[in-house]
Amino acid sequence: MKFSNVEINNFRQYYDKVKIDLTTSTDQNIILIGGKNGYGKTNFLISVVWCLYGKLIEKVDDNFKQEIRKEKNYSSFMQQSINWTAKKENKDTFSVSLIISEIELPELNQFKSNSGCVKITRNFNVSTMDEQLSILDPISNIEVFDDETDKINFINDYIIPIDAAKFVFFDAEKISEIANLSIKEEGGFINDALGKVLGLDIYDTMIEDFEFYINSLKKEGATKNLQEQIVDKEKAIQLSNIDIDGLEEENAEKLKEIDDLKKTIRQYNNLISEHSKQGNSTFDRESIITEMEKLKEKEFGLSQKFTELSEIIPLTILTGKLEEVNEHLEIQQKNELSQISSRENSEKIENFIELLFNKPPEPDNSSISLRDKLFYYEKAQNLGSELFNSTEDYMQLEFEHDLNNAEKNLISDSINLVSSQSKDLLEKTIEEFNEVKNKFSDLNKALSKVDADLEDELILDYSSKKETAEYRSDQLKDVIGRNKQKTERLKDNIIRFNQQLSLLVKKVDVNAQNKLKIKESQKYINVLNSFLEKQKAKHKDTLEKLILSELKILMHKLGSDENISKFIEDVKVTILASGQGMKITLLDQDDSEIRKESLSSGEKQIYISCLIKAILNESINSLPIFIDTPLGRLDEEHRDNITKKYYPALSQQVVLFSTNSEITPKRYKDILNNISKSYLLVNDGANTNLKTGYYQGYEN
Repeated sequence: MKFSNVEINNFRQYYDKVKIDLTTSTDQNIILIGGKNGYGKTNFLISVVWCLYGKLIEKVDDNFKQEIRKEKNYSSFMQQSINWTAKKENKDTFSVSLIISEIELPELNQFKSNSGCVKITRNFNVSTMDEQLSILDPISNIEVFDDETDKINFINDYIIPIDAAKFVFFDAEKISEIANLSIKEEGGFINDALGKVLGLDIYDTMIEDFEFYINSLKKEGATKNLQEQIVDKEKAIQLSNIDIDGLEEENAEKLKEIDDLKKTIRQYNNLISEHSKQGNSTFDRESIITEMEKLKEKEFGLSQKFTELSEIIPLTILTGKLEEVNEHLEIQQKNELSQISSRENSEKIENFIELLFNKPPEPDNSSISLRDKLFYYEKAQNLGSELFNSTEDYMQLEFEHDLNNAEKNLISDSINLVSSQSKDLLEKTIEEFNEVKNKFSDLNKALSKVDADLEDELILDYSSKKETAEYRSDQLKDVIGRNKQKTERLKDNIIRFNQQLSLLVKKVDVNAQNKLKIKESQKYINVLNSFLEKQKAKHKDTLEKLILSELKILMHKLGSDENISKFIEDVKVTILASGQGMKITLLDQDDSEIRKESLSSGEKQIYISCLIKAILNESINSLPIFIDTPLGRLDEEHRDNITKKYYPALSQQVVLFSTNSEITPKRYKDILNNISKSYLLVNDGANTNLKTGYYQGYEN
């Protein structure tokens, strides 16, 4: 599948009709779109995703969700999306069209041309707030579907399922945050990725439906008091989710305000630089300000990270005791299994002896006396116990912990949390934070010293207003930080409420008929889970090999130089229990696990890039890939590796949105043979258009 053409009409920066040819060939699979920050690279990507999914765009990915929430809600986002020049001209409609080729279409009379192409157009009228989706045969220009549901289903079934879209349209810099996920969250991400790409998600949905049905059956027999408790927990979960949505919306609004303040601060800095005394100093004010902005962003990120890590310090102190309890619980479980096995074997032996000696038929003219029978009965019992009732696995314990499953899971989750956030990471975060603070302080002193020498009242006024904007920005960041902490607490509450809800449901006295229904439903769940486990096992080895081979190609620390210690020696994929997906473990030369959260930002981006490529490789159909900020957090050496060795082999169609500091003219030449077409976004101060070519007029 390929996206052959895109036409953007009055959407955001794109005034009037802007047409882009995205056709590629086997050897030339890359489309390169260059542009400065703010010229419309991200909005180009959003326009394509919006064309496919409309108001469902929030479900694609958290980054797209955040873009919508910056404008408060979808309706407001749409109102703000019409091009400003078009709005001045009293135009009230914008649209995006995609021509998608090389797809297997359903056998419908409307597809008369049988070209394997389809044209999808979505338009929006800001006056009537009316949104329309059209799906045409591009040759005959015949509308394929009348029903809106059929159109949505067609895009999900034959183009790109909405749940798989986040692996097709993404910001490479932001998606690297997946490396910071917990084991369970990363397992869920990989589970989703494989499920969507391989089409296994339909089976997960069936399992969820069966589980919902089982819970409904269990609740039916609840007493009035128990029903009230269940309803209370369900309402608590619902309210917590509403609170989370509210906090996320507030944070999105604050982020938009911070973006506006950044522009204001930048304007004041430019005005100060323009009106400063020239020629008296070699002091490069602009570069210092740029560096300070970067440090400020890094400081905010590290402070957030430290806050998250500081919450687990009490658990870290108790790790030893928690592990002791966990080991004790494991022994308890083994003892229980051993005792159950022993009882079952004893019952079988007793039954065998009973059938042997006391049940007919007996041999003719039998002369075995009762005394002999008792002798052989005791001997059979002793031999059975000796042969089958092994108690080697049983360990004597002085006491036993009386904990329910929820409490046991809490201990296990606490240990996993501590192990995923190591002491080294905490120390490294504090060290980096202090280093950033010191650098920022030094730069600020240097800047203040220069600005103090300026006597111009206008400059002093600009400086004062800039400081006010900076103070407001810091206040907003504090609010965002507090809201994130509240969100995490609410998420913890939801987990706790779900555990309590599960315990309440277990107390319900289920009638015989419903028990039978539950038993039959559970059989279907077991069959589906078994099928999914087999499918995951089938892809496990391939994922291990592909991820490792890609890492070896892209990470310079895996070089062949003997003096360079090998960074990643092996990759292991483990299938997690209870349908929680897969865990990927990176191992060094000593077979010790490398914590992914301890990797640098660039290394995380490379790891996630390798993971995505490995997952996409398992797909039956080749999918087009659209990537914003393709080299964002990487150092120069890694940027060269990714550019030359990763993107040319990622997919049959790769569309990259890049600045000239990422894919420089030199890197452009390195992959020139792989580039089908290149464009440059140009902006006249209000509107963006495209011209053929890529930063050739610049030197780097």
